[in-house]
Amino acid sequence: MTHSMDPDLFCQLVLSLESTLYRTARSILSNPQDVEDAVQEAVCTAFARRADLREKEKFKAWLLRILVNTCYETCRRRHPVVELETISEALPAPHRDETESISLWDGVLRLPESLRAVVILFYYEDCTVAETSHILNLSPGAVKTRLNRGRQALRQYFSENEV
Repeated sequence: MTHSMDPDLFCQLVLSLESTLYRTARSILSNPQDVEDAVQEAVCTAFARRADLREKEKFKAWLLRILVNTCYETCRRRHPVVELETISEALPAPHRDETESISLWDGVLRLPESLRAVVILFYYEDCTVAETSHILNLSPGAVKTRLNRGRQALRQYFSENEV
């Protein structure tokens, strides 16, 4: 007989991961409403499937995997969107304040989604390479490669945007 996780414990664990869930969803989705919807949908899905979780210690990775799948499903449901960079020549550029500092988080958010998700899970959420690999359904080698590319892209971004 399969025992389902206690609803109070489930809620407690979800609340402890709230910022992690939003950061992870934000690493994949750009629209704040989509981020909120994906987190809510993932939590509801996880609650309905909480009996599937065998080891409470793996709750974080299990829930993040559900969230990542939900985010990717949201991306698939969306019609193709034109990236702002592709039409930047047609738009007047706002005057940039050179005294404005660039934060690491801003740099991370500018990474391509494939690199951004890996960097956020590894550096911000303290997931191991193995956990990140499982959550994103990538090989450990692919995770290490994307981490390296993410670091290179951040170094390049900050060297180009030095104030």
